Amino acid sequence: MRWSESKGEERALPLRHPAVWAFPALLLAAIASLAFTRGNVPVFRIFNSWGDGHPAFWSSVTFLGDTAAALALALFAARRFPRLLWAIIPAAIIATAWVHGWKQAYDERRPLATLERSEVKVIGPELRYGSFPSGHATTAFTAAAVCILGLRLGFAWGLFLTGIAVLVALSRVVVGAHWPLDVLAGAFGGWCAAVLGIAMTDRWRFGLRPEVQAIATLVFLTAAVMLLGGYDGRYPEAGWLARAIGACAIAGFAVTFVFRRGAPMETAELPALNPAALAGVRVSVVIPVYNEEANLRELVERVAAALEPGGVDFELILVDDGSRDASAAVLDELAVDRPWLRPLKLIRNYGQSVALQAGFDHAGGDFIVTLDGDLQNDPADIPGLLTLMHERPQIDVISGWRRERKDSALSRKLPSLLANSLISSVTGVHLHDYGCALKLYRAKVIHDIRLYGEMHRFIPALAAEVGARIMEVPVQHHARSRGVSKYGIGRTFRVVLDLLWVKFLLRFLHRPMHAFGGVGIALLAAGSGILAWLAWEKLALGEDIGGRPLLLLGVLLALMGGQVIATGLIGELLIRIYHEPEGRRLYVLRGPTQRPMP
Repeated sequence: MRWSESKGEERALPLRHPAVWAFPALLLAAIASLAFTRGNVPVFRIFNSWGDGHPAFWSSVTFLGDTAAALALALFAARRFPRLLWAIIPAAIIATAWVHGWKQAYDERRPLATLERSEVKVIGPELRYGSFPSGHATTAFTAAAVCILGLRLGFAWGLFLTGIAVLVALSRVVVGAHWPLDVLAGAFGGWCAAVLGIAMTDRWRFGLRPEVQAIATLVFLTAAVMLLGGYDGRYPEAGWLARAIGACAIAGFAVTFVFRRGAPMETAELPALNPAALAGVRVSVVIPVYNEEANLRELVERVAAALEPGGVDFELILVDDGSRDASAAVLDELAVDRPWLRPLKLIRNYGQSVALQAGFDHAGGDFIVTLDGDLQNDPADIPGLLTLMHERPQIDVISGWRRERKDSALSRKLPSLLANSLISSVTGVHLHDYGCALKLYRAKVIHDIRLYGEMHRFIPALAAEVGARIMEVPVQHHARSRGVSKYGIGRTFRVVLDLLWVKFLLRFLHRPMHAFGGVGIALLAAGSGILAWLAWEKLALGEDIGGRPLLLLGVLLALMGGQVIATGLIGELLIRIYHEPEGRRLYVLRGPTQRPMP
């Protein structure tokens, strides 16, 4: 049985490994021992007596078997080991069949229905029927075994999780709900269900689509929120534990969301300068500026100081994005005696993405460097980036990483951390710092990209879509000394909307029917199923269905499904109209193309 984390390190655990079957073998031996020695009732009385004076503790522990292990495992798996999340599904189905199948076939009465009331100490509800096997024990051991076997945990962690499951199973005897044989059978069934669930998931490789994982994660997260909101169940003494589980699950989900990035991007430190690598290189430095009058002179001087000594053939394109101060006048003044300075003045404020696009359209270098005009990025890092690009000709994009960022932790660093994690998760291009403006591109890559909206921060993801190879390099970062920041929290909502478009662009631009068709078929199938059921009730059973809300729901779902499928068909037509009239290709070749045969 082979098991691997999504995009991560592969693990292997053979089915014949003693760790897989030793524990259920011990459980079978314990079941046989109790059955042959008729020790079921005496052992029950011993454990049931432990409930004296500690009802809140044992009711909390037995509640743990309902939610804690399964919920924590699901949230953990959804973020770090997506395939492990899907092992829970067949395991849960097998475990459910085990519990309910036996309870239907073997009608065993619980202790309260067998012994005198005075002989049983009951904590929680007074249950009398459906004893064998214990559902709580099955749930606890299913979750523990999926963790132990699926994650290939060490002995200490395995012993810890098994101990928790044993405690949950034991609590069912202490609260007077089950016999010892019931919990042993539940533990055996739960362990075997986990083994089969992992094996089936690895064999079928189902459930790996990110969209389905996101839906499942949302379901488990909703369950955590409901636990946090309160608990009104069979064990009111366990309300505190319910809230604690909900809080820990949400906190754990948030932590794994922020710090989990999957396969990290290749990183490197800036190398020592190599004058031979810089001589004769044609570089276009593109900087959008908006109300940066106070920084322009120093910015131009620092760019020149960084590039002129190395013999770089460079041009500095400063794009004035409709500034309302004297930035345009300063640019005209600076360009008089600097032939390499090319000011571009937009007629109004279009935004950073359009300003960068204007700079890219007018850039003539073989390499394009971008950075902000507020002097927080250091132009002195540009030669190091060029040297690294020369040393690694297979790299197309080098993205800066403000590892020691000089900004406010609460207003800038924390939102940036969340945004970087979200963008990395959605796009699959895992960078530490999407917001760093200092980046180096090969011109042939950047010219294949068009920027709209707030798309400038997604350029690495868009470049990866056209085949670019990306790496990340720590760069210097300085605190803003003059002027005010142009970034605010209001940009966050626009970024989220653009991120939705980027996700669609990366996955479904050339196959929109796959995006809309799946949703449409699901809606149409649900609506058709409802209408078919109502038709059966009307025609076969003679029931009145005219005033039932279910009829309206079925019609609505069927119409919505047809409309969504039609949207996918229109998208397929549009993508052909986009590519075919102007001869746009669906692919990009790497390296020079061969000449056609004569």
